[in-house]
Amino acid sequence: MDVIIVTNTLQKDELGALNRLCRETLTSGTGTVRSYGDLTNGWDLTWCHKSIIAKDFIKENHGRYTHFIYLENDIRLSFMNFCYFVEYREALRTFGLLPSFIRVEYSTALGGFTSSDVFWPVYVPVQSHVLLGDLVLVNMPNPYNPLFILDLELGAEYVQSPSFDRQASGTVCPWGVAERAAMGLCLENVPAPFQSRYVAPIYQKAGTVPAFAWVWHMPNNYADNPRSALGKIRMDRMFVGAGELGQEGRWSIANSIAVTADHLDDQRQGSSDEPGRYHAGVASNAAADDFDTDASLLAENVPALSDQNYLITHHDTVVFFDSDLRRVRHAPFGIAPWSLAIELAGQTGRLLAQGKSPGEVRQLSFGTADNDATTHVTSTSFDCDIETFSDGSVGIRTGDHYLGSDLDGFVRPKHWCREWERYQLVRADTIEGLALLRRYSWLSHADRRVYSLAAQPIDFGRERPAESSALAASLAPGAIAFRRKVAFGPVALKLIERRPQIVFEPCNPALGQIIPERLKILDSNTQAQSDFSLFRPLIHFLLGNEHSELEKLRHSLDTLSRVAGLGAAICITSAQSSTYLRQLIPEPYRSDAVFLDARVTGALVGILNYHPVVHAYVGCTFDTDLKENLIKLLLSRKGELMLGSGSTAYTSAPNFLTQS
Repeated sequence: MDVIIVTNTLQKDELGALNRLCRETLTSGTGTVRSYGDLTNGWDLTWCHKSIIAKDFIKENHGRYTHFIYLENDIRLSFMNFCYFVEYREALRTFGLLPSFIRVEYSTALGGFTSSDVFWPVYVPVQSHVLLGDLVLVNMPNPYNPLFILDLELGAEYVQSPSFDRQASGTVCPWGVAERAAMGLCLENVPAPFQSRYVAPIYQKAGTVPAFAWVWHMPNNYADNPRSALGKIRMDRMFVGAGELGQEGRWSIANSIAVTADHLDDQRQGSSDEPGRYHAGVASNAAADDFDTDASLLAENVPALSDQNYLITHHDTVVFFDSDLRRVRHAPFGIAPWSLAIELAGQTGRLLAQGKSPGEVRQLSFGTADNDATTHVTSTSFDCDIETFSDGSVGIRTGDHYLGSDLDGFVRPKHWCREWERYQLVRADTIEGLALLRRYSWLSHADRRVYSLAAQPIDFGRERPAESSALAASLAPGAIAFRRKVAFGPVALKLIERRPQIVFEPCNPALGQIIPERLKILDSNTQAQSDFSLFRPLIHFLLGNEHSELEKLRHSLDTLSRVAGLGAAICITSAQSSTYLRQLIPEPYRSDAVFLDARVTGALVGILNYHPVVHAYVGCTFDTDLKENLIKLLLSRKGELMLGSGSTAYTSAPNFLTQS
């Protein structure tokens, strides 16, 4: 290993000190100092190593070196770090990706290591990633590394890329001169849908970064600086949701206000001892108690409107109401609950916040605060003025103050309306629709395939994301196009879209139905509507008390398990104990089985949430074409289909399930 120190000093005493340090710390002859003293700008020093790559490492190497390492002057790179790069460079080769590092500092205040380069925790499912064993290798919102490592193949690629040139690199990324010098191949030849070529490793179960991927930023000048928003996310809290990959998880929704907003009118018409609406006196002092309740103020009886939207900040974070802190805050998608929405009526609006209790939705007002941090309460229903800007964003004003989102994660009133006081709107019904697309399987009428919404990289549509973006602070040219739309089978949706995109067929709550059977999606690419049907099959058996009935049931379930891709649940109506029956049912049907008491008459709550429903006699044999026949039934909408001896399928619950 040869070490070259690049410096812009020409002072003999300084050069002498550097050479002496090389002799003291490195094997004799392996350390050299190269001085570049005629630089126009001191930051140009960060680009002087490029000639070393082109000449010493590529052109005149002749087999002497296998790797080139560039380090900024305050980074500690260990041999363990290097071994990690070598191993995962090969593991990621087929993906076209490169292993990256997390720059860390130690925070005395937080009692642990923090990341130097993130403003927010990272929700893993909305970042591009690959799975390798028990590790998730994920794109970072800010992919900046203060170093890069090249093997000979990467070196040859690098010297031919725009990122290798000081001027041309500005077309790749708007970073500063020194940051672009350390960019390496981060944003070159990035494979879709990744936003950069760098991926950082995370243990999927623990959600933590292995220590071999940490590099120490020795000055600690972010973590120990209270005025810096960087260096404040502890490493053990940096990643959220890695364990949700491949599961339902929280990709699309958590604790939404829209599902309970219909209760708002009922609460307004309640008795006088109910608490009034929430109101926020959002003080400029972050330590102030910015929320209060006023039992003497009853929210007014204003009908709920359908134009409800969630607020997306300039940082690509979601505004939410923290019922524990009684504060309005904002956090990344997937981490923030959907607990605050704005309801629009022309150029006015009102904020609706979800409380701690299910169905508890109150109107929230914000205003100025005096030196004692008391709140200013308004009595109008639509108490916010909405200002719209050319990019589609809105400002939310009450009196002379605008709602503003700061880097500390809190929302406060401001006297101005600049970038941090402007919000993009995401329709509440779009988020609710994504939740149902994620949670259940849906049959596409266009291509006869069954889909469930997968976690995927997202973007809220900004032309150039902010440096503090929680989703994508730096993107390779063209990479944003792969993130602006949510793909669902043959259709695509935009998160930022003022028109309704998902229209569900009305449910019948009186019969226990809470999941719609059909929906239409407006494709943002073709502007055409596509039809989908809920594909959540339920196989119903009426089981007698004889032991032979159980043997027949096992036979039917055995043939059912051979139907590929069906994913059906079973329902058993019997007078026998459900606990007893559950023990006898083989996996994979045991955990999701529904048991009904044959002695109970009337409507059976929840049955209508399955679609289609198959009524089968125990002992029947299911054909391997069962799934295809059920698809035909849903597409034809005839309501009933005979499947052969012993079974009949229905597109809605048949009479024997809803009557005695």
